[in-house]
Amino acid sequence: MKRFIVVLLVLFLAVGMTTAQNLEVLWMGWPKDQVMPLINEFQAKNPGIKIDIQLIPFGQLFQTIEVRLASGGGTPDVYIVDGPNTASYAARKYLLPLDEYFSPAEKNAWFKSSIKTGTYNGQFVSVPYGTSSAGLFFNKAIFEKYGVPFPSEKISGRMTWEEVVDLAKKLTIDIDKDGKPEIWGICIEQIDRPYLLFPLMQSLGAEVLSPDGFETKGYITSDKFVRAASFYGKLFNEWKVSPQGINDSAIAREYFGTGKAAMMLGNEWNIARLSKFTNLQYGLAPFPYFAGGVPVTPTGSWHVGINPKTANKEAAIAFVKYMTGKDAVMKWYKLNGIAPARPDVYAALPADFSNPMWQLFLHEMNNTAVARPDTPGYSQYELILRETFNAIHYGADPKKSLEDAAARIDRELKRFK
Repeated sequence: MKRFIVVLLVLFLAVGMTTAQNLEVLWMGWPKDQVMPLINEFQAKNPGIKIDIQLIPFGQLFQTIEVRLASGGGTPDVYIVDGPNTASYAARKYLLPLDEYFSPAEKNAWFKSSIKTGTYNGQFVSVPYGTSSAGLFFNKAIFEKYGVPFPSEKISGRMTWEEVVDLAKKLTIDIDKDGKPEIWGICIEQIDRPYLLFPLMQSLGAEVLSPDGFETKGYITSDKFVRAASFYGKLFNEWKVSPQGINDSAIAREYFGTGKAAMMLGNEWNIARLSKFTNLQYGLAPFPYFAGGVPVTPTGSWHVGINPKTANKEAAIAFVKYMTGKDAVMKWYKLNGIAPARPDVYAALPADFSNPMWQLFLHEMNNTAVARPDTPGYSQYELILRETFNAIHYGADPKKSLEDAAARIDRELKRFK
């Protein structure tokens, strides 16, 4: 009997030792065919780890992460982090400090700006894998059909926003004269996101947040900020050169790709994603700036973080190192088109990144890019500003809207002091 019990115990332990660790991962809701090849490769290389990946639509992503982490449990074990949310999550101890798991040599593999974004109070807490830039895409066929010269694709020929509006007015075309344009002059890929809109304000010299990260009054309510926000609102309401309600990147891309918009303010990943429009001939001009101002472009980075309460720390670290490593980031770029946050990937794929469009984006990343502001209340800050920009694009008064937003944001930010 004792021998029987011993045998059962040995079998039980053997089964327990071979049972895979389950890692729950919250991830951006990109198409499965872009994400699962990486997950499947990791699991094949690490048969003792099973990944339960949940792909959350962008509009629900940040709220889902907030709710799950606030519950205080050990899951999700790993989750995607929008770069500026690093401070917000770390301030509330939602991120595992990672310095002891990543050597200085490993950290040097990423852009310094990305490492800075992933660091809070001197601790490395979120690992970068993607960065970004933006520019002005234009449909060559539409420009040619209506006799409008192409925008310059050279940095030295960067257009002003005033010039862009002139082009957009010429290329907003109501073909059947029913009062509804069949072709819009310009659409904006991320129509209400501070990420893509801040460069308008910053081109005029506006600051978007106080240096300590806790106050917006006097910053987003400044004359320069309001002037840029008013310009943005006029695109939809006074000049009517951009369609209202295109709040989804895929829809904006569809408008541009199918000839319903002559220009699109959009990100570098469109080089890959516009390829599905086989008849589209397009060019890329530098991100515009205001006359008398300075060129500023947006940049952002996607990171990966680990829940400090995870019961599977070693497995989580292995997964994060894989997803942010050179080979996986190369594959991710090929699948998704997002700019890698690792210089060694650009060096490894010269054929991909030597074309003029990528060279323009790389120039912007290295010379004109301004990261989003640091504040532990970034989630609340961005949410309220998104609501505000959305209201302005539907015709709300910019000055009053921004004053109301500043009062709301500052109340939220006080909670983090």
